[in-house]
Amino acid sequence: MTKTNRRSPLVAGVLVALVAVGVSGLLLLSGCGDDASADLPDGVVAQVGDAPITEGELTGLIEQQRAEYRSQGQTLPREGEDGWDSLRQQALQSLVTQKVVEFEARACGKPCEVSKAEVTKQLDRIIQTNFEGSQKKFRDFLKDRGMSQADVRGIVRNDLQREALYEHETRGVRFTADEARKYYDDNPSQFTTPAGRTARHIVVDTKAEADRIRAELTLDNFDELAREHSTDEGSAEQGGDLGQIQKGQLVPEFEEVAFALKDGEISQPVKTQFGWHIITVDITPKTTTSFAEARPQIMSQQLQAKRQTAFTEWSEEVMTKWLDRTVYADDALKPPATTAAQAATAP
Repeated sequence: MTKTNRRSPLVAGVLVALVAVGVSGLLLLSGCGDDASADLPDGVVAQVGDAPITEGELTGLIEQQRAEYRSQGQTLPREGEDGWDSLRQQALQSLVTQKVVEFEARACGKPCEVSKAEVTKQLDRIIQTNFEGSQKKFRDFLKDRGMSQADVRGIVRNDLQREALYEHETRGVRFTADEARKYYDDNPSQFTTPAGRTARHIVVDTKAEADRIRAELTLDNFDELAREHSTDEGSAEQGGDLGQIQKGQLVPEFEEVAFALKDGEISQPVKTQFGWHIITVDITPKTTTSFAEARPQIMSQQLQAKRQTAFTEWSEEVMTKWLDRTVYADDALKPPATTAAQAATAP
């Protein structure tokens, strides 16, 4: 994928997804990190390598999250309330991961560079897709959430860097035709549609009326006569359609006839506790998608899965490395040692 064609989650989803806790594309740190917290300056809550994260940045992110939740009629905990420490930990990990993305993109070099023009183009796409192309609606959105243009450009830039890292680190992953054939052979149920049977019926109160309708009934006028005469108001409006039927769902008298009929055959009137029914069925035979038909989708989906697996493995190595280069000002801000690194959504 070229830089000009990158598809950001900001476009496919909504900008607010990047305001929420968590950052896609890399794994969140787990464990305690470096113990040299006493060396951090006042106002710095964590440091990733030589990049500090300030209390102001952390507070700002939490307030942006709070505004987003408020717009959805929800609330986030405040200081002193249950969940406050966890909220700060998670928000800080989001900021830590952003710093790691920046460092890794810098180490990647030219393939992971993101220009101002790319950020602007992506922002224009976001505004067009999510705000009807209105700059005013976009500015109002940012104002409501306490975000500046610089904030949002930073989010977009970081998102594009993550995509670039994904593309770069998985560029050599392949999924071959032989692997596709094996996947097809190993998963037959995914490419088979079982036989199905749909039913239509007309139900009336007396056998005499049922006999009269049956005498003039054909497949061509079944819908019309069902709407006109059937006492089952729900199905009558649909031309008597009962949809897909399965054994065990119907009263025995109805079921016995419905499953004995051939495709397109119309029954004689049959009595149940609901009245006198005339039934027809449409039988769809079992079908199997050939390998030739299924191959493009298999290749696409399984290549993506293989790339994601490779990226997850790379991410785990990266975050383990940065775990030892991250310092926290306060033990309460460190992610719990028992928290496993959590894979986020692939670009």
